[in-house]
Amino acid sequence: MDTIRSGQFPPSVTLLVERRYLGQAQPLGLARALAARGVHVETVTAEDVAATVSHRPQRVAPRDGRAAVVVPRGRSAALLAALRMREAASQRVLHSASMIESVVDKVGVASRLARAGIATPRTWLGHPARLAQRSDLTFPLMLKPIHGDNAHGLLVVENRAQLRSVPWAEQVALAQEFRRGDGHDLKVYVAGNDAWAVRRPSPVDPDGRRREETPAGHAVALTPALRELSDRCRALFGLSLFGIDCVLDERNRPLVVDVNEFPNYRGIDVGARVDADGVDDVLAQVVMGVGVSPRVPRPATPASVRRTS
Repeated sequence: MDTIRSGQFPPSVTLLVERRYLGQAQPLGLARALAARGVHVETVTAEDVAATVSHRPQRVAPRDGRAAVVVPRGRSAALLAALRMREAASQRVLHSASMIESVVDKVGVASRLARAGIATPRTWLGHPARLAQRSDLTFPLMLKPIHGDNAHGLLVVENRAQLRSVPWAEQVALAQEFRRGDGHDLKVYVAGNDAWAVRRPSPVDPDGRRREETPAGHAVALTPALRELSDRCRALFGLSLFGIDCVLDERNRPLVVDVNEFPNYRGIDVGARVDADGVDDVLAQVVMGVGVSPRVPRPATPASVRRTS
């Protein structure tokens, strides 16, 4: 375990969290692992923030080469606003507000994946009634809100007539090929350079019904293809802690359907790991790495301005 050596000033980590995540596996596991390393952990609930923004923020200089780090868990307007305030004060953040927004925007995710050549199901954008006029659709289709969260608002349509008449409150939808499979998805969890794969029940049954709760699933082997996928998505989105939702095509190849920042890391078989104490410890190492400031040598004082006795 990478504990802080005697005499070092412990780094400080602020967990900026939406209230709905306070009791979840993350960030609770991360907080415990950081505390075990002597790190001062402060938890701030985004909805409870009350601060002044009309003054010039002052940056607090790090001591012993370590800076305070803000670790956000959530994507609400309250959290993103509070996170931007921290960024304006030049505080180090694990994920910036713009990084989080880049994966909340599902149209942007699908577009960036396509441009990067990462395999995804075929995807369209538009109001369902307008999409029904297209001749290139393949059914069934999964309709998604363009700013989706935790599988809310997902709807499967089986044919063009259903698509034409489906009630859709938003102006547009993201429509994606729905692959029934066996009712399971593949989740790739990434933390820094570490990655794990989990096979878990899909949030939507093969018959199109949405599950109220999704079991955690169980760990499976991280194939070279999944390892490459995690590396490419990390480079594409710039995230340190994230998850990749995949389905398999007819040739058992992963197709990316979503990318999410800082997941719960459910279903990983920690007992099978031999290179770390556990997932929480890996997360802590990633966060502490963000907080290490490079040591910049202080420039020498020119002889012409040195004090003389």
